[in-house]
Amino acid sequence: MSVPKNIKRMVATTALLALPLTALAATPWYAGATAGLGNMSGYSHPLDFTIFGGYNIPAHLGRGTLAVEAGYDHLGTFNENGLPAGESASLRMHALEASAVYSWPITRAFSVYGRAGLAAWYASATASVTSGGVTYTGSSSGSGVDPLLGVGVSYAVMPKLAIRGEFRTITSTSGGSIDLFDAGAVFSF
Repeated sequence: MSVPKNIKRMVATTALLALPLTALAATPWYAGATAGLGNMSGYSHPLDFTIFGGYNIPAHLGRGTLAVEAGYDHLGTFNENGLPAGESASLRMHALEASAVYSWPITRAFSVYGRAGLAAWYASATASVTSGGVTYTGSSSGSGVDPLLGVGVSYAVMPKLAIRGEFRTITSTSGGSIDLFDAGAVFSF
């Protein structure tokens, strides 16, 4: 039994169209999201979340691999602790980050990694004081770029899906830091 010409053409066309998709599936690009708790001395521990994307550089360095990663961090709203009754202060923060990530495999599925980079942050602060039945409020904002460091672990649940747990810190050059304890998922495509 012979295969009709149109079916042969359809199979050939489909195969040609699928080649770019198979090449894309083998690319070293990845994306993901994490969520966790933020910590800044003297403030509450808000929920933070991060979305990110990265590229694994094809060259291997020893047993490990190097990637570049960029992301957006919603660092949360930090409420100041220990203020007298009638007073409140909060700090809402966001950041864009870029870092180099070096991963070291322990097993086929489990690896540890470290990161170093920069975080460009934006913060808006509000404060209020109530005295004699009158509430006074004020606000200000600021921005800066500070070093970003982190360590983490990653476990490949499936070939294109991994879960990760991470500690990151954005250390201000003027003192103080924001520490992030996050967990999330990474999808390779």
